[in-house]
Amino acid sequence: MDTPSSLHRAVCSSASGIIALRDSLARWQQEQSIQQWSPGELSISQVAEQIRHSEWWVSTDGQDVVAAVRLTNNDEHIWPDCNPAAAYIHGLMVHRSLTGQKLGQMILEWAESKLYASGHSIARLDCVATNENLRNYYENLGYRERGVIDFGPDSAWHPVLRFEKDITTAQTVN
Repeated sequence: MDTPSSLHRAVCSSASGIIALRDSLARWQQEQSIQQWSPGELSISQVAEQIRHSEWWVSTDGQDVVAAVRLTNNDEHIWPDCNPAAAYIHGLMVHRSLTGQKLGQMILEWAESKLYASGHSIARLDCVATNENLRNYYENLGYRERGVIDFGPDSAWHPVLRFEKDITTAQTVN
């Protein structure tokens, strides 16, 4: 993957590649003692449903998914308020072999532009509240904290810190 311009809408057959990339990154996170994702927590059927709603964008190396991002117009679990100006970025992933090329940042900027082009002025995202590196990463890219959501002691989900960014200065993309 050279640039985010190689991102294209995922098709149903992309679901297994998205899961493989996410589980691979989740295993790496666990090896690094990073609390964010767990292998197996996202199912093929969930991703397939999201693909049917045209939410996933992927880049491949010809065979495997090497980068992915999910864009959606709502996220009632983490952002229960209904703000039509906001859209949501989830599941931003870049294969570990591509580390150090700033592809994550480029994909995030591409996603912001895509959301802006679709009529949104606010980009929202989240991460596990204890993930200091990711928190700092988002803040350094202009995202501002918007509070923690704690799902309670009986939930399998960790508390997440919400972020948002005004994207009215984003460049539009095709």
